Amino acid sequence: MSGQDHDHPSDPDLVRPAHEGRQAMAATDPDIDESARLFTSADFLSLDASVEAAISRRIDLYYNTPLEIFPFGEQNRKPDRFHVLFKRQVEERFPDDAQMRREISGYGRLIFRWLLTYMLGKRAWQTLALAGLWVLAATGATLLQGVIVGAGPQAIAIGVGMLLVVGLFFGVNALVFTQYRLGLENRSYSLSREIVQYTRTLQNDYTTIRALPDQSETHFQSDGPAWGQRSAFLIRLLMWIAARMEYLEKYVQVSMWRVRRERYWMDWAGGFLTLLVLGLWAWALIGLRPSAEGAAAFRALQGLALLLGMTVSWASFFRWRTPVTLVQDKLDPNSWIRYSTLDLDNTIGEQVRRDKERLVEYRHLTRGR
Repeated sequence: MSGQDHDHPSDPDLVRPAHEGRQAMAATDPDIDESARLFTSADFLSLDASVEAAISRRIDLYYNTPLEIFPFGEQNRKPDRFHVLFKRQVEERFPDDAQMRREISGYGRLIFRWLLTYMLGKRAWQTLALAGLWVLAATGATLLQGVIVGAGPQAIAIGVGMLLVVGLFFGVNALVFTQYRLGLENRSYSLSREIVQYTRTLQNDYTTIRALPDQSETHFQSDGPAWGQRSAFLIRLLMWIAARMEYLEKYVQVSMWRVRRERYWMDWAGGFLTLLVLGLWAWALIGLRPSAEGAAAFRALQGLALLLGMTVSWASFFRWRTPVTLVQDKLDPNSWIRYSTLDLDNTIGEQVRRDKERLVEYRHLTRGR
């Protein structure tokens, strides 16, 4: 986004709050890149004016930065996919969650690489199994001439060899699928635990800050303006932490959308390659010509190989498939702390209600004095 934003100057009046924040940051210390600083719970509780100002500038990245309405430009270039545009906007506005987003993005790319490798691996095993059937059908009788006498016994031995090839194919694929699925499940569990821990930390900060506007009364007993200013900052901070959790969820959502799209197209690619391999192999198998003697046995083996090859190809695509719901089930978003559980609107509403009630009570107590 940042590179594209420079290509499209906006109305200065629209972007002034964010720019003023960045200018104030630079004026504080030009040698420090404040965007790289990650604020902690201790910073949120600090009464230091400089820390509060720095956090306010970070909050401004979300609340006071207008969206770029034309982020794609008019330079005859293909615009970015929307998920790329959306992720850039999130990264620009919420630098504090960059590490967690990298974990989520890395997980999505890992799923894609493993899915691609697994799909190509299954096609490779399909090709090897079909090649084994072709070799047995084409040269099996020649290889067994000095070992087994008679076309019939030779055909039986070659048929048993074909069944062993198919059995080996099924066994290897079942083993590979088990390892592949366990790897995906373990990585999903690991990411889910990280998200649970991260969102729980955000929730703890949210819960702590929610109580501070009222608790700060003892600290500002005789300084109403300072208490009001501090409370206003805390409410903004509360809303910002909730926004971080909301956009972290949206980042996960768009990442999982991308994974699902890639899975969809991977299925099409896998199906196409399966049919392509099967078609080329069947063409090569049917093109084989039997010798003058043993033609009937050869045709029988040819038919058996064709039947087994079709079985192998069918199983290669329809069996040992990556479960569609594997990521969804193993990530288990129901165990996360969600944005909706923060109940932000009612939290703010309750704060305003308490303040109004106190104002009326104060006026009632001081009336007539």
